[in-house]
Amino acid sequence: MKYTIAIIFSLFLLSQQAFAQTVNHWENYIDAADTWKYHIPTSELPASWTSPDFDDASWLSGPGGFGYGDGDDNTLVPEGTISVFVRKSFTLTNASDLVSAVLYVDYDDAFVAYLNGTEIARANIGAVGVRPEFNDQAINALEPASTTGAVAPRFVVDNSKLATSLKDGLNTLALQFHNHQASSSDFSSTTFFIGGFSTTSNNFRSPPFWFTAPPSVTSYLPLVVIDTWGGYIQDEPKIDAWIKIIDNGAGKTNNISDPGTDFEGLIGIELRGQSSQMFPKKGYGFETRNALKEDSTVSLLGMPKESDWILSAPYSDKSLMRNPMSFYLGNTMGRWQPGTKWCELYVDDDYKGVYLLVEKIKRDKKRVNIDKLLPTELLADSLTGGYIVKVDKLDGLTSTEYFRTYPTASYFNARRYDFTYVYPKADEIMPAQKVYIKDFLTKLETALNGTNFKDPVLGFRAYMDELSFVEYEIIEELANDVDGYRYSTFFHKEKDSDGGKLIAGPLWDFDLCYGNVDYAPSRLATDQWLYVNYGTNEGSPMHWWRRLMEDPNYAALVKWRYSHLRNGPLHTDSIMAYLDDNIAYLGDAVDRNFDRWPILNEWVWPNAYVGFSHDNELDYLKTWLTSRLEWMDSKWLIPLGDNNKIVLRDEDFSVFPNPFNSRINLSLTPKSLDAIDIAIYNLQGQQVFSHQHQPNSVSKSEIPIENLFLRSGLYILQAKQNGQIIAFSKLVCTGDH
Repeated sequence: MKYTIAIIFSLFLLSQQAFAQTVNHWENYIDAADTWKYHIPTSELPASWTSPDFDDASWLSGPGGFGYGDGDDNTLVPEGTISVFVRKSFTLTNASDLVSAVLYVDYDDAFVAYLNGTEIARANIGAVGVRPEFNDQAINALEPASTTGAVAPRFVVDNSKLATSLKDGLNTLALQFHNHQASSSDFSSTTFFIGGFSTTSNNFRSPPFWFTAPPSVTSYLPLVVIDTWGGYIQDEPKIDAWIKIIDNGAGKTNNISDPGTDFEGLIGIELRGQSSQMFPKKGYGFETRNALKEDSTVSLLGMPKESDWILSAPYSDKSLMRNPMSFYLGNTMGRWQPGTKWCELYVDDDYKGVYLLVEKIKRDKKRVNIDKLLPTELLADSLTGGYIVKVDKLDGLTSTEYFRTYPTASYFNARRYDFTYVYPKADEIMPAQKVYIKDFLTKLETALNGTNFKDPVLGFRAYMDELSFVEYEIIEELANDVDGYRYSTFFHKEKDSDGGKLIAGPLWDFDLCYGNVDYAPSRLATDQWLYVNYGTNEGSPMHWWRRLMEDPNYAALVKWRYSHLRNGPLHTDSIMAYLDDNIAYLGDAVDRNFDRWPILNEWVWPNAYVGFSHDNELDYLKTWLTSRLEWMDSKWLIPLGDNNKIVLRDEDFSVFPNPFNSRINLSLTPKSLDAIDIAIYNLQGQQVFSHQHQPNSVSKSEIPIENLFLRSGLYILQAKQNGQIIAFSKLVCTGDH
C-alpha cells in the first residue's frame, strides 16, 4: 500500500456577513513548487503548532511534495514515517476580500487540516475536534486520487469557521498527515491553495487548469454532504466516508459550506436497492461509526438514535411522494413504519438532488420493537422471539441466508415461499433459532391452508396477529403495489410471553405503485384487487391474504378498519393535504432536483404516465388515488356510528385474556379524569356490550369486565373519552353463550 499525501489545497472563503458576497475571481496562493515548513515528530507537539505565532524556525523547509522519492516528490522523508506535520503561512491585506473557501487534499492515508488553529477538514482518522496524537494511525489504507489521474477530494470549509479564523495580516494553514502503518512504501504531496476574491484586483497566480468552483446551493431543506475521500461507492462492501448533515432549523437556510449542525462524523456507505440501481440517481445505505469503525448510534434530523440509515432516491416516481406517503399512512394506524426526513444530497461535491433520509428496518426499541434474541437463547420461551424475516428477491444470496417452508396442508395454485433472515442476521442466527422460526412459519401456513383455518383457536389466529395483516392489506391494496405481497414483504415475531404471533410489516418499497407501472395492467388499474393474484411462479403474490379474505370475520374486520380509517387519515382530503404540505415544504428543491435529473416529459421505466411538469405528475397521482379510493369505498366502506372519527392505538393499552370466554381485563391509561365509555361491537356494527368506567387518576388502570356471554366469533372493543377513541382492539370469543 502506498502512503501518498498529495495535498491540493483550494481555499474558497465564504462571505462573513450573511455570506452574501460573491466571488469575482480566483487566485492561486500556493503552487506545487512553493516551500513549506515540515516536521517529522517523535513526540507530541504543543497545541500551538497550528497557530500563526508558533515558532517553527527549527522545522525543516522544502518544496512540496514530501515523499520517499518515486518521481513526484521534491523533498524526501525517511521510509517508515508515521506522520508528517506541515505549515504554510500567507498574508492577507484585507481578509474580508476572500469570500469562499474549499480545501482540496489528495491523501494517503489520513489528514487533519487547521486554519489559524481551527480544524477545518479531516479524513480517515479520529473524531472531529479531537486532535490525533503524533503516532496515531489512519483508519484505512487508501490510495490517492492522483494514482488514477483524478482531481483530489475537495472539502468545503464551514462558513462559521472561516468567519472566526481568517484575519488581516499573517494566516497559517497547517496539516498533520498520518500513515496507515510504518511499512507503507510511499509518501508524497502536491499542494495548491486558491482563494476566491470579491474584488477585481489580482495579487497572485491564476488557478490550475483543473480547478472548478464549488457548488453553492442555499436550501430550506436539510443538506446531507458526503465525502468519500476519492473512494468509489459500490454495492457491498461499505466504504469509509465522512458525512455532514446541515440543519439550521425551520425557516432558516442551509448551505453546503455551513458546519454540520445536526451531525458530522465517520460512516460506512454502499449502494442499495435492486432494480433501482440501474437508475443514474442512486440510493445509498450507510451506518454511522466511531473512530474505531464500530457502529455508533446517533440521532439524525430528529429521528431516534440508531446506526443504520437509508438515503432513498426517488427517480422513476417523479411525484417524489409514493414512498413517504405510504410510510406516513402506515404510521397513522399506530404501528411503527420507517420514519423519513426530506433532504438534499451532495456526494463529493456533486449535487444529487432531493432524497429521503429513512430509518432502516431493524430490531430496536424505537423501530421494530421486539426482544433482542441472544445466541444463548435456545430453549423454551427465550427461543420464541424476536425474529424479523422477509419474502423478497433472492438475488445475490446464498442458501444459508434464507429458508423455504413446506406446510403439510396445501392451497390450490399457491407457491412455496422463501423467507430471508433479517434479524438475527443469517451469519448470526443460531441453528436452533433457524429451526424454530422455520417450524413456526410452517405451522402457520399449515393452519392457514387447513380446513379449520377459520377456527379462532386452531386456525390462523393462533399464529397471526390479525389486525396487523388487515392494516398491511389496506395499504397494499390502496397502492395496488406491483411488488405487493411478493417482494419487500416483512414480518416480525415477538416472544410467546409477549404475544408470540406473527405481525405483518413494516411497510417497505412503494416506488412502483399508485399507478406508476406500465407492464402490469391490473396493477395500473384502480378497480382491481391485488390480493387475488397469487400463483405458482416467483413473480406472483403470496396467497396468504387471498386465503384470509375467505374468512368472513377477517373480511368484515378489513371493512370495519378501512371504514374507520376513511374517516381519518385515509380520508381523501387528509391524503391530499399531506401531499400538498410536503410539496410546499420541498419548495425550490423540486426544481433543483429536476434540473439535476431532467426526466420530466421523458419516459423512465416503468412510467405509465409521463407528465410535462412536476405539477402534472402530482396531479396524476392525486387523480389515481381518488379513483382508487372511490372504487375501494364501493367494496369495503360500511356505515359507522357517530363520533367514530379517529382510531388511535394506545401503546399502554392491552386486553387479556384474548381469546376469552366470558371475562376480560382492560389495561389502559386515561387521558383525563372524565368518564371512559367502553363498548363492544360485532362485525355487523351492532353494539353488544357497554360499560362506563370512572377513572380516579390518569395513571394506568386495570378494568375488569365480566359476564360477557357472547357467541363465539370476532368482536371489536372501543374505549372513548370525551367522544374520542383512546383504545381499540380486536376480541376473539371462544365461548358460545
